[in-house]
Amino acid sequence: MQSSKPLRIAINGMEGTGKTVLASRLTSYLNAQNAASIHVSIDGYHHDRERRYRHGRDSARGYYDDAYDEEAFVRSVLLSSQLDPPVYTAAIHDLDSDQYLDLPATPLRSDSILITDGSYLFKPVYAPHWDLKIYLKADPPIAMKRGVCRDSDALGGEANARERYLRRYHAAFAIYQREVNPEVLADIVIDYNDFENPLLLK
Repeated sequence: MQSSKPLRIAINGMEGTGKTVLASRLTSYLNAQNAASIHVSIDGYHHDRERRYRHGRDSARGYYDDAYDEEAFVRSVLLSSQLDPPVYTAAIHDLDSDQYLDLPATPLRSDSILITDGSYLFKPVYAPHWDLKIYLKADPPIAMKRGVCRDSDALGGEANARERYLRRYHAAFAIYQREVNPEVLADIVIDYNDFENPLLLK
């Protein structure tokens, strides 16, 4: 309420912890409190398939380094939202068609709240630009079950999805934990093993 520029909130955690669930609920809650909130998906900032898979479809390091156009997100959301007047670009890439987009920037109210969920949002390229950093924790088997259930159709069935999570997604998150230690960087840490009973840890 005291800021003269849009606030930028990051919701971070392992794939399958419930980041999108919390981002959606938080956005809805804040809007119900008359706080103009927008959920900006990092999924609109993927690189194309050629770039994402240049080290192989199962490469954990490739996913960690090449999945997202990090600089474009910083430029077109995190920095542009602090301009006068503030604007942001919702997406630069369509994941389904693998086509790059050329969307116009969307104006923002100065009292807007931008909420983004993603697995690697505390990387050094992003970290200085967040006003609030939330980290979600869930036991790896629970996160795996949620992720596989969500993505099994897109990844060719439950067995293939589980293998992809083990070899690519959760292996990439292990790299992130070693190199960034995201839980330490967070302002808020939540145990999200139970969507209906989150526990505030920090």
